[in-house]
Amino acid sequence: MNPPSTYHSVAANLQSWIMSGELPPGSKLPSERRLCERLGVSRVNARDAMHFLEGQGLIYRLNRIGWFVAPAPFIYDPTRTHSLLDEAKSQNRKLDTELIQAARVPAPLAIARKFGIPATTEVLNVLRRRAVDGRWVLLESCYYQEDDFPNLLDQDLTASLNALVRNTYGFKRRRQNIGISSKPLDQVQAQQLRVREGSPSLKLSRDVIVDGRCVVAEAEHWLHDAIEMRMRGRTTG
Repeated sequence: MNPPSTYHSVAANLQSWIMSGELPPGSKLPSERRLCERLGVSRVNARDAMHFLEGQGLIYRLNRIGWFVAPAPFIYDPTRTHSLLDEAKSQNRKLDTELIQAARVPAPLAIARKFGIPATTEVLNVLRRRAVDGRWVLLESCYYQEDDFPNLLDQDLTASLNALVRNTYGFKRRRQNIGISSKPLDQVQAQQLRVREGSPSLKLSRDVIVDGRCVVAEAEHWLHDAIEMRMRGRTTG
């Protein structure tokens, strides 16, 4: 049997430090230089080992900052009717929200089609990023028709938008159309999540339908290694 390649040996050492708690979730990995000195390997092997562990979901990289130990994936049900904050609390996870933009903007063509309005008609856009346990993992862009959501821009838009739609604006009986796809992050999205341009993401599109009409169109971009999607189903017959 051939001995394991050097980068696999480096990866095995790093994995043992993670599993033993020497490198707990969220902690920063040693620099390549220190890792090479400790294990007596080249930087190429150290770098290959970290990319290997990244593929295993054990570590992640923040652009221009370094490598960190990944926490457990966030369990996410895209069909949820409660808030993401409630979901985070149920998993004992810390959720932070940063409002990037809240403004009237010309409706992009895809949004105009969903709303059934002329292209470039002004709509409300709320853009936020969200962190789980200190790591920015989600970028969400939500579009609203202002006639349905008067004074929306005056609300607390760092709180639950789902609760706002349901409780403040009274859209309790609603249906959701959900689509999930894989998309690379563009330059702006990658900068906001502190990863490399082109990093893979899971894109979740959610249209909120009331009385047969789309009143909210949401797009979420999740870092692909940060979540695990689970949905409950029921069979009949």
